[in-house]
Amino acid sequence: MGEPRDHHVVPQFLLRNFALDEARTKIATVAKEGDRAIWKERSIRGLGYERDFYVHMEDGRPVSVETDINRRIETPISQSDTWAKIASGRSDLLDRDDRPILYALVRHLEARTPHYLQTGDELAEMAVDPNSDMEFSDEEREMYAFLRANPDFRKQMFNAMTLRQFAFDYDRSIIMVARSPVRLRTTTTPAFAAPMEPHPAMDLPLPGMKAFQRVLMVDPHTMVSVIVGDFGGAFANVEMEPNIARGINRTVAGQFTKFPMVRHMVTDRTDLIEDMTWAPYDLVTDTPEKVVFRRRPGK
Repeated sequence: MGEPRDHHVVPQFLLRNFALDEARTKIATVAKEGDRAIWKERSIRGLGYERDFYVHMEDGRPVSVETDINRRIETPISQSDTWAKIASGRSDLLDRDDRPILYALVRHLEARTPHYLQTGDELAEMAVDPNSDMEFSDEEREMYAFLRANPDFRKQMFNAMTLRQFAFDYDRSIIMVARSPVRLRTTTTPAFAAPMEPHPAMDLPLPGMKAFQRVLMVDPHTMVSVIVGDFGGAFANVEMEPNIARGINRTVAGQFTKFPMVRHMVTDRTDLIEDMTWAPYDLVTDTPEKVVFRRRPGK
């Protein structure tokens, strides 16, 4: 194919904002290894990628969109004035003019991960399950049945989503920047749905859907959230209370321990043992260089 085969599902320019060294090559993460979860320092180059992940089959030949993702999305974002503010530690300067890049970054990183692909597969299984708690229209069931029967087309549709702009929601959504005094965690599924208080302007398209916001940590002290709904394109840049930040960090730990495709949690040692043992893990060993946890049987 003449294309790179190690496809980064989270951009290295984002991970470098969480680096421990001046060269921005090292990062501290908890990684799943069987029933163990191991915290230690790792190379940024060695994580956050999947082999041939953005490849689908088209007319019997493999097609990769990895280069298109880099050219059309990653490079423009990483070279933007908005990202320059973030990378230089000046997220306090982010303002309404930065809405387009922040919105594109959150929505893109939500749609390009193994977790997002697996979630689509799970919805397809639920659509054919008569005992599913989620309601599906006849049209939705027909669509998911077609995707289950045509896995190549399903992967092609996923790759198309990674290049999508989601511009139809942009003018209506509210974008919030929250600056934290507490160091924030992230994962190799960096954009995720976090619960929030419901608001009548929010879009909740599925029956029984709970109120949520799409959140992304862009550096260890800055969270960006996108809330889709009739908010008139509002923007805010505020300071986050320490207790809210700690709650967000525990939510990230919960995402890491619950979902198999969330492979790494980027974090320092602060509250790590407390939050991992709150989640279904027990502490095995603890040294300055490495902390090892074991998942509780049946959890």
